[in-house]
Amino acid sequence: MRRDPSLRLNDAGRNVLRLLDACAVVVRDRGRVLDTVPAHCRRPLAELAEGYAGVWHLLAQELRDRDVSDTDLAQPSSLGA
Repeated sequence: MRRDPSLRLNDAGRNVLRLLDACAVVVRDRGRVLDTVPAHCRRPLAELAEGYAGVWHLLAQELRDRDVSDTDLAQPSSLGA
């Protein structure tokens, strides 16, 4: 996706790419993150992570829904036949 000009060449697309990069850092360095977060921040960070996970889940569902809608629009309708 980093090479896709439709993402790279506009602010919103670059923000998406930055978000994905940040998530990749968490995936890659999860152990370091766990070791770095102080005890008093663990619960609030866990709650934030769960909240963001819910938002990502909602985004994934909305992307799938749009993909299905786009696919449906591209299909010729048999209603007019």
